[in-house]
Amino acid sequence: MTNAISAAGLNLIQEFEGFCAEPAQLPDGNWVVGYGHVRVGEAGAPVNQDEAAALLSIDVAPFEALVHEKTSQPLTQAQFDALVSFAFSVGEAAFESSQVLRRVNAGEFVAAACALDAWRKSDVSGELETVDVLVRRRAAEKAMLLKDVRGEAAPSAFVRAKLDYAASILGAPVKYSAAPVVGSIPVAQPQPEATARLIEIMKSEPSTEALLLTQVVDQPANDCDEEITTAHAKPVARKIDAEIAPMVDRRMRTQKQRKPASFKLPHINFPKFKFLGLKSSSAFDVVGLVALFAFGLGLTALGGSILFEGRTDSVALAGATALTAPGLTASFIAGAGLLGGSSQA
Repeated sequence: MTNAISAAGLNLIQEFEGFCAEPAQLPDGNWVVGYGHVRVGEAGAPVNQDEAAALLSIDVAPFEALVHEKTSQPLTQAQFDALVSFAFSVGEAAFESSQVLRRVNAGEFVAAACALDAWRKSDVSGELETVDVLVRRRAAEKAMLLKDVRGEAAPSAFVRAKLDYAASILGAPVKYSAAPVVGSIPVAQPQPEATARLIEIMKSEPSTEALLLTQVVDQPANDCDEEITTAHAKPVARKIDAEIAPMVDRRMRTQKQRKPASFKLPHINFPKFKFLGLKSSSAFDVVGLVALFAFGLGLTALGGSILFEGRTDSVALAGATALTAPGLTASFIAGAGLLGGSSQA
């Protein structure tokens, strides 16, 4: 199995990486020059094509070793070149976890070539979009990977191609995006620290800005006895500068003026009622006792109406008793509660 990329493989990488004589800045702040060579920190000097080709050979070497190490199937030169180009494009971690490598190691080169089509998107203006140059690069790598794969031929009249719906969805995106010009994406600006951002937000509120205007000072040793201490924290003394104090006081007065006056409901003293030894001062208890008394009278009247109808069978007597007894009991309890409450009022 080969372990070095050929001139054809290098030409494929050079074609799709493109040549940059002048260093162009990347969004992460680093610089790219030549055929995809990255310089960290400083831009450095321009390069010619020979220098760029030499740099590319150095950059490709780790990926040659990666493909040689991670593949377990014998590879032709074309297959090795295609895999090195693919690994150089997607990076080491993505190559190791890709379906392309798994299919190659399973000896399924046609499936591996189809899996290449899944790697055609990139981050363009903050969104993942299908990029035309990646579509063309995957097609070139796919053709190189299948170059030495031999199989049976079949006439189209016998093996008529049909639509693969899954492939049609994958192969027909809504739109293609052109590759952005190198250096056109500005360098990402550092985000403010969380503490600074929090202070900025707090300053926007007048009630919290007063707290930020205070200064924390060291407490003298001879004043420690006058402070109230806890078992968890040492007391911290705060003071406000003489120039800042009037402004803080004015802001606090403004906040008090803006605060709406609180509204309190008037207190109503209900008469106290005593029911079964318990005192109550709620009007709802009175309403409940009246309702219970009326309910008891209703049951008693209903039971009495059954008796007044002149029915003397056992069913009528049992029904009348079942209504009259609880009705009288409820009326008695409610009446006692009302009478006891009125006597206490």
